[in-house]
Formats: sequence, structure tokens, C-alpha cells
Amino acid sequence: MNENEKIRTYKDRLRIFLILYVFSEPHSDPSLPHVRKVFQSEQRIQKIDFLLRNPDYLCHELLNKAKNDPSLKNNIKAEVKKIFINKEPILRRLEMERFFFGAYEDIDDVIAFLKSIDFIDFSSKKRSDLKATIEKKYYITQYAIDKFKKVIDTLPAIQWYVERCNLIRKYFGDLSGSQLRISQYQIDEYKNTSYNEYIGSINNTVSSEFYNLYSEAL
Repeated sequence: MNENEKIRTYKDRLRIFLILYVFSEPHSDPSLPHVRKVFQSEQRIQKIDFLLRNPDYLCHELLNKAKNDPSLKNNIKAEVKKIFINKEPILRRLEMERFFFGAYEDIDDVIAFLKSIDFIDFSSKKRSDLKATIEKKYYITQYAIDKFKKVIDTLPAIQWYVERCNLIRKYFGDLSGSQLRISQYQIDEYKNTSYNEYIGSINNTVSSEFYNLYSEAL
């Protein structure tokens, strides 16, 4: 594995763990005494990961929020401007391919690694015909929580990921994977991308929508 592949592997593991950590809910189960939080559905991981990896699409979703709730307009304006001033749609972009049900990337190796170091556990249920998995649950262990709290302040490089996960949770944390998928499919560039092709940028679309909403250029 070359240096770029090592960096990419590290980023993937960090990003997926942070999604599970930030978006999970408190959980207690006598049969899993080492577990403290639970996250449901791989689809939800994939859709949150898409927003994390594509700041322009996140801005599009934020602007839609502002259109539907005027009380959010000022805060969202500041968030979107900050994202574009920092050139995140270019510098932070990590492309995802279009799969059968939208943006997707195989995370099995990442999940296996997180389980191997006792950060998570997981379970899955299959349909009665055993042809497809219908429910996946990811459990965050007390060990992972303790480790993460101990190192978070000593690793400045991960602060952006933590802050971005918290921003996404603030505005979209109550949405299921299916709801996030439906929302993302409203965007033509996303919807019209061919199977196994990378989903393209919508920077220009976001800039136009921002101007229409705020009468101000990004």
C-alpha cells in the first residue's frame, strides 16, 4: 500500500467512525454490556457520508432548509458563505459513485477494521428469502467513547470532520437514510449521473441559488 492509499484508508476509517459516533443514539442492552450507543442503517451512513464528502451538496441542502424555514436564513447564510470562502467544495471534495440507490461506496473493510479494534459491534437481519439485508445496526462501545474523548483535543486534524458532522446533525440529524436519499435525488446532477459514474459538482447551481435567496454573490 502506497502513502496515498494509506492516507485514504485512514480518512475513510476516521470519517465512518465519526458518522457512527456523532449520529448514534444512547443505547442500553444487557446482552451487550460493552455498548453505549447505536446507529441504524447502512443507507444512512452512505447518505451522511455523501454530504460530508461533498460540501457543495451540503450547501444545496442547507439552502433548501433556509427556503422552507425563514428563521434559519441568517445562520445558514453564514454557514454556506464560510464553506465557500474556505473553498471546501474544491479542497474537501471526495467523489462518490452513483449506485442503484444513489451515492455509495463499499465500507465493509472499514466496518471490519472498527470491529477488530473493539470500537464497534454490529448486527444485521436478512429478508425471509435471505436475498438481501434489510436492517443493519452499528453499536459504539464504551471503549471507543473513552478513547475518542481522550484524543479528540490532541488531534487538530480531525476537528473539521467533527464540526462538519455536528453541522449535518444539527440540520439533518432527524432524517432517515431513505429521507436523505429522496432529498438528494431532487438534484438533477445527482439523479442523472449514470450508474458507476462519479457524481459531479454543483458549485454553480449553489452559487445561483444563494444569490436568488440572499441577493448576494458567494
